[in-house]
Amino acid sequence: MKPRQLFLLLICGAIFGSSYVLVKEAIGPLGAVGLAAVRTAIGTLVLALVCRIRRVGPSGVAVRHTVVLGILSATIPYTFLSLSTQLTNAGTASVVNSTVPVFTLVIAIGLGLARPTGRSWWGLGISLLGVATVAQQRQPHLTPGFFMGILAGLIGSASFAYSAIYARKYFSGAPILRVALSQQLVSVITLLPFTLLFRPTAVPSGSQLLVLIALGVISTALAQVLFFWLISELGAVRTSYVTYLVPLFGVLWGWLFLGEPVSMISYIGMIFVMIGLWLLLTPKTELKVISLRTG
Repeated sequence: MKPRQLFLLLICGAIFGSSYVLVKEAIGPLGAVGLAAVRTAIGTLVLALVCRIRRVGPSGVAVRHTVVLGILSATIPYTFLSLSTQLTNAGTASVVNSTVPVFTLVIAIGLGLARPTGRSWWGLGISLLGVATVAQQRQPHLTPGFFMGILAGLIGSASFAYSAIYARKYFSGAPILRVALSQQLVSVITLLPFTLLFRPTAVPSGSQLLVLIALGVISTALAQVLFFWLISELGAVRTSYVTYLVPLFGVLWGWLFLGEPVSMISYIGMIFVMIGLWLLLTPKTELKVISLRTG
């Protein structure tokens, strides 16, 4: 991995990790659906302006693939990861999101793009053990709401994982800014009917509006551009390395800005996650990957 790629991977991890803190601060009056709609709307406006200034051409990808990618990479993840953060906390939700590489590999195996190994199954089990350890520590008595938050986070992570493989297959060579814009626009459109069903309970405060702007500009527009650039440079599996960093930054930002406690057991759980991901994503495992560069 080149230094520039590693640097942008670190930046992407820090941005994705910060999104959980921003979501926790702003989700109160809007709810998961409303927050997802607002952040994608802001992201769409920012990306549309950038595309216009830079005169970026159309992606040249079929509309159906654009719609599918928008739902997989934005509509589902933003909604369910927001719900996960609302029902748990920023640190826990970010740790659950670190299962993205697990889902990426499992989906790749299911699609015949990778061959499972004993090492990969060990990695899968240890990663899930780490997630369970952190979840149990942060909520010793698992309430139905907390369990639903973990489940929502896993659904969002699985969707995000599949979107990386889908983007690599159908959007190779397409303008990155245009791809990011189109999938954000699809997300806004698909979320609109649900915002009418799950209406905001109150108007966001001034500070919450600033958080929403930061969430839309940095954690949505900028993060998506970096994400698709990394996919084009590294492929879906290696791009999922970014989730090595998400729980570290998520727990760090949660501790710094929200005062969320960090215990030794939480660190042990994160170490389990990292060991599992290392087993899944080290070269010995990657040699068994057939190809994610289809299409």
